[in-house]
Amino acid sequence: MANERHTDIKEFEVDSSTRQSVHSITKYQPFRQALSTSASTLLSAGKGEVATNWVTNPSIEATDVTMYTATGAAAARSTAQAATGAASLLINPGNSGAGEGFYWTSPALPFSTYDQYITVQCEHRGASASGNVKIEIRDLAGTTVLATSGNDNLATSFRQITAAYTVAATTAGAQYRIYVTTGSQHNIDYYVDKIMFEVREDVNTVSTYVDGNQGINYEWTGTANASTSVKRPAMSKIRGIKITNESSSAGEIVYVGLDTTASATAGIPVLAGATLETNWPLDFREKVSVISASGTPTVSGVVWGYTLT
Repeated sequence: MANERHTDIKEFEVDSSTRQSVHSITKYQPFRQALSTSASTLLSAGKGEVATNWVTNPSIEATDVTMYTATGAAAARSTAQAATGAASLLINPGNSGAGEGFYWTSPALPFSTYDQYITVQCEHRGASASGNVKIEIRDLAGTTVLATSGNDNLATSFRQITAAYTVAATTAGAQYRIYVTTGSQHNIDYYVDKIMFEVREDVNTVSTYVDGNQGINYEWTGTANASTSVKRPAMSKIRGIKITNESSSAGEIVYVGLDTTASATAGIPVLAGATLETNWPLDFREKVSVISASGTPTVSGVVWGYTLT
């Protein structure tokens, strides 16, 4: 707000609608962390990113890797390296030319009267820091490259590569392929993990990697590590909190701020060994802030809420 006046008080406060007041609590965020004498944010309210991943077994946690078709190379599950989870896809190029790796074929995109944006991503790591790889979006036949990341050098740590392609409105429904292959001829083994294929109609940007093992608000649509996955919206309305000060030192008082930065004067005090638990629905939409009066006490508990629509 700009140039606020005292008569604008109705803009200062937020009133829940009847629908919001009776909305079920559908989100939670557990926590356990050590605090300090500087205020920190325990939770920032907001829907966050909502995304989907059409790739099944995207982090190669399941033993079945037949959804990935080798081309000019050998492809197998390996637990030697992983960007997430415990495994990745090990590619052994045939060293006969560029373009050796694997591809994955998408389900058919439906017909749409809107532009549809395909984004793809993965992470790769070399057995040594030599050679290169690229990710491409191709047509179903695999003969036409629609978008590419360009060549990216292999390294001894995981690196992300991405590509994006716009399917124009009213294009007939079709399938597409992700190719992850060598950019030039070499015989360096490489690992691929966190493979993602997403289709959106709102933005042509690469989402943060999604699979059902990534934490709260991430879930598989079917069998774990063998189905597509989604990232649901996060908590945008705070409805309750339970927080315990685990300290046994009387001086280590914790102050809790709701939609304000916690301090000794603007926070709810939680004495050492005590618990603050709200027993009436709250309506806060910005953050939970915490600070310690002294020392580094540990607090634990949960924030309850839901996604405001």
